[in-house]
Amino acid sequence: MNKNNNNRFLFNILAAIAVICVLVGGLLWYKTRSGKDVYADIQKSTVEEPEEPPVEEAAEEDTAVTAEAAQAATTAATAAPAEEIPIDFATLWQTCPDAYSWIRIPNTQVDYPVCQMVEGDQSFYLNHRADKVAEFAGAIYSENYNRRDYTDPVTVLYGHDMSNGSMFQNLHLYEDRAFFEKNKDVIVYLPDRVLHYKIFAAYNYDDRHLLLANDNFTDPYVLDKFQQEILAQQSMTGFVDQNTLLTKDSHILTLSTCNAYDDQRYLVQCLLMNPEVLPKTDSTTVQDGAAEEAQTGR
Repeated sequence: MNKNNNNRFLFNILAAIAVICVLVGGLLWYKTRSGKDVYADIQKSTVEEPEEPPVEEAAEEDTAVTAEAAQAATTAATAAPAEEIPIDFATLWQTCPDAYSWIRIPNTQVDYPVCQMVEGDQSFYLNHRADKVAEFAGAIYSENYNRRDYTDPVTVLYGHDMSNGSMFQNLHLYEDRAFFEKNKDVIVYLPDRVLHYKIFAAYNYDDRHLLLANDNFTDPYVLDKFQQEILAQQSMTGFVDQNTLLTKDSHILTLSTCNAYDDQRYLVQCLLMNPEVLPKTDSTTVQDGAAEEAQTGR
């Protein structure tokens, strides 16, 4: 009798644990799905679809074309148009006040605002969405060891490896050599400029804090050593374009996420291809002032 009671008690305990696991798992799934939907709403409200070019009407046969008009038309046709910024930052700042840029990697699900706490807890966005709502999936973010204008020698963006493919999970697509070779483009939008990067390395790394461990790469010797370390990476799941030219003036964007090991990180690193668009000063970023103006109504 006692044996039957013990068995029944053990069965009830196991059943209760199973129910709790199901409920917790369901709650985590719901919160993750809910977070993904929130980011979909943010994208819908802030990412502008490109407009179709207007259809030009045929000119009247009797229209006289002066030499000045012809020259102006030629100049306009040959001038490089300003690159379109498809992100409505004013709308974005209404719900995500700490967002200062937007990252997009074609042929992946990476298409998110990038946040940074200027002061306070630098890991805040590790477990808070871009709209500051607490959630395990967090946001794509940087820490204030980096400036928000991407002018640092090495800028690090962090994001979780989520099982539903959100945040930075798709970085692991670069563990496949064919994908690595065919998908090198990374685009970062700021309120006043567009940065184009090319991926040149993807590999597992240890869990050291890249910026603090290297004194923010302010020492040219440390920067050069780090660059050479990247190009020397060799591993089963790591790929590096050995033809990449890195100099003291290079700007490297490092995308960091988790992998299967607690003491490692998976890094995807990109080289800025149009550094001429970066601001020339060391002052606070242009978008900081623009964000403050948009939020205060000044």
